[in-house]
Amino acid sequence: MRIRSPLSNLSDVLSQVKESAERYKDTLRKNEAATRAVLVDPVLRALGWDTANTYMVEVERTLEKSRVDYALYDHNAAICIIIEAKSLQTNLNQTDFIMSLVNYAFTFKLQDIFLTDGSIWQHFTSFQPGNVQAAKTINLAVDDPIESSAYLVQRLDAAKFWPEEQNIDRLAQQVDQLESMVATLRKELEQIKTLLIQQPQTAPLHVSPLEVKAATTTSKEQASVARFIPLTQVTDVTGRRPRFLRLPDGTTVPVKKWKDVLRESCKFVLSISPDIPIPLPDRAGRKVSLLNITPPPEGISFVAEQYNGQEIYIYVNYDANNCVSNTKYILQRTPKPYQKETTAIVFAQE
Repeated sequence: MRIRSPLSNLSDVLSQVKESAERYKDTLRKNEAATRAVLVDPVLRALGWDTANTYMVEVERTLEKSRVDYALYDHNAAICIIIEAKSLQTNLNQTDFIMSLVNYAFTFKLQDIFLTDGSIWQHFTSFQPGNVQAAKTINLAVDDPIESSAYLVQRLDAAKFWPEEQNIDRLAQQVDQLESMVATLRKELEQIKTLLIQQPQTAPLHVSPLEVKAATTTSKEQASVARFIPLTQVTDVTGRRPRFLRLPDGTTVPVKKWKDVLRESCKFVLSISPDIPIPLPDRAGRKVSLLNITPPPEGISFVAEQYNGQEIYIYVNYDANNCVSNTKYILQRTPKPYQKETTAIVFAQE
């Protein structure tokens, strides 16, 4: 059995790109979009960048009134690399191309920028005043594919920016999903028990009134004596944990983490507002969507919900304060008939 390494796989792709550049040169010389699709995208995919995943790769990203062909993001949703692509056999040494790259580097504090025509890859790093030369130029038409692959893996491998430690986040995501299911079931159970209390004559004969009362006097009674703080007064929650969330309709939900607060708030608004635009950008200063029809990249925490007959995804991969920021943001979409109580939080005892 032949064991294939990532380096040899990329080397094969570079060899195929070389062949494609020669075979389709007449078309690619006149078409930048075709150059990207035929020559650039295969290289990025071989390096682990999912070009169909906008959380990893954003095509034709607008930056400071300019447009870059590829903005590559790390797992923290920050741009880490920019790639400018031109049609095959374009003269890459034109001054306006280079100055655009310099502008991007200083504006966004980037160390790695690539300029390519699909066959030639120029790598610019650590621009210095008066020095705008490429640190490395790779010509796939003449350079050894193994050596070219080694350099690209060193500088452009997605694993550098999406580390395997994200497996921990995948487990956390699964925990979030389970907790969401448990919270939903608990809420439904509380509603059923409330109905049994209000209409004891319809309760099944095998349910003891004492059993029903004992089951419903735990979290409800604890919440009733707790000190609710209006969400509008909650600012910095670093190091603090929530215990209860009171939603605008007066429903009280037990919570353990700030992700729970955001999740329950999103579920509440989704259940009563039929016209929320999806995707819905967040308000936490991240370049992601709070609500989307496509799930975040693997390893990023989210919660799946049904909305208007379609599965959507709630992005919850925030720190505590950004969870609060987005909770306030989504609750602004609560219709007036449901605004019966002030949304509030009970903090867990320190």
